[in-house]
Amino acid sequence: MSLAIMFLDMIPVINILFPVWWLGAGSCGVLLYRRLTGKSLSVSAGARLGSITGVLAFVSMAIVFTLTIVFTGKQFMELMVQQDPRMSQIINDPPMLAAGFLFFLFIAFTSVVGICAAGGALGARFSAPKA
Repeated sequence: MSLAIMFLDMIPVINILFPVWWLGAGSCGVLLYRRLTGKSLSVSAGARLGSITGVLAFVSMAIVFTLTIVFTGKQFMELMVQQDPRMSQIINDPPMLAAGFLFFLFIAFTSVVGICAAGGALGARFSAPKA
């Protein structure tokens, strides 16, 4: 599911719906688990499985982002300065650039893992057998 999220996030128009894809990935992870094992999950176990999906999705997206920066770093930085001239101060200050990058990674990690965990909890809740 994490690879599916990564590919959907790379498509230009479709990537706007990223929270939907992250929710769906957590939910589909629970559904795949139930189909493969035949066991239903509690809501907390579904959230745990969804968070694992989120961690894997974040790692794959971080690798793609890092490779993008490595291969197009200079062009990416110039584009950022063109959009906002104040960015040149941050780009020329390595500690500030590193802090901004780490802050971005933290926000992205918490978003992806949180939304995937919520999707896993929802998937477990609505895929439970009716009593």
